[in-house]
Amino acid sequence: MFAAPVFADDAVQPPDSAVAPATELEHLHQVSRRILSGSEPHSSAAFRYLKAAGVTTIVSVDGAKPLVAAAKAEGLHYVHIPIGYDGIPESAKLSLLRVLRDTQGGIYIHCHHGKHRGPAAAAMACQLEGSVDHDRALQILKQAGTSPDYAGLWRDVREFEMPPADAKLPELVETAKVESMASAMAVLSRHFDNLKSIQQADWKTPAKHPDLVPVAEALLVAENLHESNRNLSHGYDQQFRDWLKKSETQAQRLHAAVKSGDDMAAGRTMKSLQQSCRQCHESYRN
Repeated sequence: MFAAPVFADDAVQPPDSAVAPATELEHLHQVSRRILSGSEPHSSAAFRYLKAAGVTTIVSVDGAKPLVAAAKAEGLHYVHIPIGYDGIPESAKLSLLRVLRDTQGGIYIHCHHGKHRGPAAAAMACQLEGSVDHDRALQILKQAGTSPDYAGLWRDVREFEMPPADAKLPELVETAKVESMASAMAVLSRHFDNLKSIQQADWKTPAKHPDLVPVAEALLVAENLHESNRNLSHGYDQQFRDWLKKSETQAQRLHAAVKSGDDMAAGRTMKSLQQSCRQCHESYRN
């Protein structure tokens, strides 16, 4: 049974000829009458397409700073609700609810490429507006190609519960304050510790931590390094950038090894990644 709708029914209708979505917006999907999901808009043509579709509000759940000025130039308003790959926190759910309640017109929800975090947030928004049930919300993730390895995103969509009627909704902002490098590394460290426990359990779920999914934890380490690298601010020298990129590549190989069940390769890559992290910490953190 659907929850009571919390929005005015402002349907979006993507036009056929305003712009070629395949070249401007990847993984574009209409997930409800009001909500579209896809990749980050980078051009005036992409923003014009969204406006022609009936979109008035763009919601970024990516960590990168949204192109607020470019959107405003086309008459669109941005809301920034950054989330990670490990799930959708309650604060983000409440922010999405406020977007639905406080805005008029169509809503476009995006992450970077439009495959994982964006569709998960869009599926949750659809549940908040009462337009889909749990099964249809999960179908949104399948349609977008959201990897099942992002266990937290699937969990939060699958286990969705409507917030209480008296829940205090957060203020909406155009550009949110994102985590510092130190904070990002602290999150990464927790996932890395989880991987160490998994390694000690022969790359299986540890008996003492039944909530840990080996392939998911390996992917979260890789994605956290990727996002840290992609959103790296000025002030870091080339050596730091090179070492961070090297660690990201090693983490991607580690994820591939864990996913394929190659324990020996996983062990070797884990050792190399630890050495890379230690080298960087000795030069930049300690």
